[in-house]
Parts: sequence; C-alpha cells; structure tokens
Amino acid sequence: MNLLKRIALIFLFVFLCLRTLPAGPLDFDTGSANTSYVDRASQALQTRLKKADYPGLDRLYRELFYTPVWTGKREPTPFAKRLLRQIESDPTIPPVLKLHEDAKRLASELDELYRQKRPLREKIEKELELSRLYLNYMHYLIYGGIDWPAFDAKRKELEKKYDAKVGWDYYRPGVTPSSLLVEATMSGRLSDAFRKAEPTRFHYAGLKRELIRYLKIQNRGGWKSVPAFKKSIRPGQSSPAIPRIREHLRIEGDLRGCSEPEDPRLYDECLQEAVKRFKIRHGLTGSPVIDRQTRRWLNVPVGKKIALLRLNLDRIKWLWHKQGKIRIELNIPAFRLYFFEGNKLIDTMRVITGKPNHPTPIFHNTMRYIVVNPYWKIPESIVKHEMLKHLIRDPYYYERRGKILKRSWDENSPRVDPGSVHWAQYRGKKHIPYYFMQVPGSSNALGKIKFLFPNGYSVYIHDTPTKRLFFRNQRAFSHGCMRIQKPRELLKVLALYNDNIDVDAIMERLGTKEKKTIGLKHKVPVDITYLTAFIDPYGYLNFRKDIYHYDRYQMEHYAYNPKRKKQDTTKDEERK
Repeated sequence: MNLLKRIALIFLFVFLCLRTLPAGPLDFDTGSANTSYVDRASQALQTRLKKADYPGLDRLYRELFYTPVWTGKREPTPFAKRLLRQIESDPTIPPVLKLHEDAKRLASELDELYRQKRPLREKIEKELELSRLYLNYMHYLIYGGIDWPAFDAKRKELEKKYDAKVGWDYYRPGVTPSSLLVEATMSGRLSDAFRKAEPTRFHYAGLKRELIRYLKIQNRGGWKSVPAFKKSIRPGQSSPAIPRIREHLRIEGDLRGCSEPEDPRLYDECLQEAVKRFKIRHGLTGSPVIDRQTRRWLNVPVGKKIALLRLNLDRIKWLWHKQGKIRIELNIPAFRLYFFEGNKLIDTMRVITGKPNHPTPIFHNTMRYIVVNPYWKIPESIVKHEMLKHLIRDPYYYERRGKILKRSWDENSPRVDPGSVHWAQYRGKKHIPYYFMQVPGSSNALGKIKFLFPNGYSVYIHDTPTKRLFFRNQRAFSHGCMRIQKPRELLKVLALYNDNIDVDAIMERLGTKEKKTIGLKHKVPVDITYLTAFIDPYGYLNFRKDIYHYDRYQMEHYAYNPKRKKQDTTKDEERK
C-alpha cells in the first residue's frame, strides 16, 4: 500500500471516529446532522454490500471504510456532479460502453431523488450505481480495451508458426480506479483522479486530441473515396480524381492556405505540398506523385482511423510509464529511432527491424554497453533454418565467408573443423551442439558497433554493412535486431553524456579488428514500441502500415469493438 493511500485511509478513519470534526472532502453538507447521515449511510452500505451482486464495489468501499462518496444528506456531493460532468463532456468514450447514456440517466434520477426527498435506502442504491459508473469509466481511462490474454495466446500461435520468439512485454499501469478515488478523497479533487488515470508519455495527450478531431470529422460525414486511376498522377497533370483528393486533404488538415483553383481537376503546386505532407505522415516517400499507395491511404475510412487511434492510445497505457531524462524511443512500424533529452529531440535515424516472421520484440530495457568491432554470435534458429542446408552440401561454405565454428559461445574457445561434423544428422533436431560466430570486420553482419541492453530476447541495436536497405520505405529485413542508419552518430550522442567514451580513440579502433567493450556510466533507457498511429516529435499525427498484423490480431478481441457485447467492467476491478 503506497503512502498516499495510507494517509487517505487514516484520514477517513479519523473522520468516522471523531464525530465532532468538521465536514471532510467527501461530505459537503455541514453540521452534526450530516455527520449522523454519514454514520447511517455507512451502516446501510455495509449491509447492502453483503449481497453478492456488487463484488467490485465491496472492495472499493472497504478501502473507503464504507464512507459514501457520491450522495449527501440534502444533495449529491460535488464528487458526483464532477463525475457526471466529466463523462458527459468526454467525446472519446466508445459508444459501446453506453457511459454517456448511464451518466445522463443517473443525473436525472439523482435530481428526482433529492427533489422528492426519497429515503436513505434509495440514496444508497444510487451511491452504488454511481460507483459502478465511476469504475467503468476509470477502467476505460486506465486500462483501455485490448484483451492482452487473448493477444498472448495469439503470440504463442505465431511462435509455433515462425519457430521464433514473438515478444510484447506490457507494463501494468501504476494506478487503479480504487487507489485514485482514495487519493481524491484526501485532496478533495476528483479531477486529480481523471488527470492521473491517463499516461503522460509518448504524446498521449496529443494523440487523444487527434481522436477528438477525427470524431468531429466523422460526425460531419468523413470523406469520400478517391476513384481508381490507371497511371500515377504527376504535378501539372489533370485528373477527375483531383477534386476528391483536394477535399480529403482539406478535411484531414494537410491542405493549408490554398485558394480555390480555376481548374479544379488540375494538380497544382499548392496541392502538391499537401500531398507530400500527407504521404510523409503515412510513411510514404515525400514525392508529390500520387500513386496507388497514396490512393490506398486516402481511401482508409475515417472510422478505421478512429479505431487505430483508440487502439494505439490503449497501447500507450501499457507501455513503460517512467520517463528517463535521456532516453531512446524506437517505433517499429515507423522504422525510426529517436534520442531525447527531456522533451528535446537530440537525434533521429532510420532503422531496419525484424521481418514479419522474425518480429522485433516490444519491451523496455536499459542500454549499458557499447561493443566496438563485435563478433556476431549466430542464433541457433538461423543455423537450423538457413545455414544447415548449405552445411550439409558443403561444410566449409560459411567458413569461407568469415563464419567460424566453435565448441561454445566463448570467443576464445577452440575452433572446430566444420568438415569433421556430420551435419545431416541434425536435420529436424531441436538443438545443434556447435556455435557459429562471425569475426569482426567490415563484412560482419553487426557492422562495426553494437549497442547492448541485455534482455531475454537477445536483440540489440547495431551497425550493418547493408546500407542500401535504409533507402527503402518498408525496412523489415532483420532477424529481430535493430540495425541503425548512423551508428557512429549515436556513439557521439552517447559520448555527450558519458565522459568515459573517447570518440577519437574509438574511431581509430574502428580501423582495426580489435574488439572493445565500453560500459556506459550514464545508462540510457530504451523503449521499443509498436505504434501504427502516433504523434511524431514535431507534433504531427502519423499513421503506418501494420507490418506484423498486430492491429488486426488485437482488434479481433478489442473490448470496444461494436461487434462485441458490452461488458460491465466493475468485475474486472476485482480480478485485477
């Protein structure tokens, strides 16, 4: 139990025991008559909650010492009014939850309850209904709608299919609806609970504002689809598709400050700038040419973009919630690494991530080491699935390519003659008792530098000799590790915060094949994320292709999918 919660419970205990105290934040009527109401309401709550139909609420009120939160002697408490106002004014609530309808109904029933001076028993029923409304709303704010156990089951299926790890570590939010309500009773401000329920990292607030904007677009009718065209539309050409494209870009906000053209079918200069903005925001090249990929993104319905915004907001809720002063954030679908100091972007570079059947895992860790001139210790899965067929035909196939065979992962262990091994016997076997590694050099698959953050997935950030791949838009080519475009630049950035990194000495060593490991004095948190809708460091909304199909898998079991039956989430509070 955290300190704030202890303090809140002590406060409530004293409030209930010392009858002569002034009214506290939960009780907004004054005088001894109201203290008597709290006593009677507390007893009535305990009696009512002994029934089995309020399991989640029983736990909540135990933590509140059965003190009424929403109902007072003469009128609803400010907490009740604040809760109803908050829900009624929140346009992001998924319609399937019906929270808006519940809040509107309860507001009307409360008004009638106090106007007609109904008995305590009916006030207690409304007290419990309001608490259930609070828990359902806060469950949405804190946890979102992703069914993580269902997604875990899907990942296990994929691991069997790919014979590779499919990793996604999610981190439980640091607050609960109950803990936030207890804290709010101490401060007297329910708004604190709503504020603390939502993440502060990964531009969550900005992404939520975009969700609200797209909901308004949807309410105004969205946009019309762009008709098919045989050839790409180039600047200066005319096309019957241009008016639709122009209107779409105006609606989404990419078309800015353009006057109405004399020829609405002409692809003019102002529209070209809007097209480039739109394409960059969707992970395409910044060329003004309108091709099939551009049309494909233009024809994504507004409802699907809203669903993507909701899904990615909910992913952020389960990412690592603590933010280091300096940190690395790497978004897999964007194929990009960002280095931040506070909220300032220090550097960014392109990334090559894992192939769909060798996906880069999603997790948080801490960068601790840099290795100059690394050995590449080739994973057994690569040996089994890619190398074994060549070894059976020619045992020296990989030795000629700089990959040596060892008895163990120890770089100093004795070498093994690959011709002395009967490789065919390992076809279909789970384990091969030999270890391949590639010696340092310009052709090493890890390049000349790797950045280590020890983790259970055995992945890391590293250099690569295949620089040409960085010029591709879609860059999912690795076996799970993250190859970066500018490793020497990242090394120099790390040197700004680690005075034990001698950049000149390292640059000199890079001209040799001598391995060196350098420990970071100022270790750097690393967040590997999977966001297909996100706000970039420059404040722009971006969408990306779902390269691992995680959007589809998670949407199949998404709690707020209108095709799924509405759930009462008060019981989830008990399970969590």
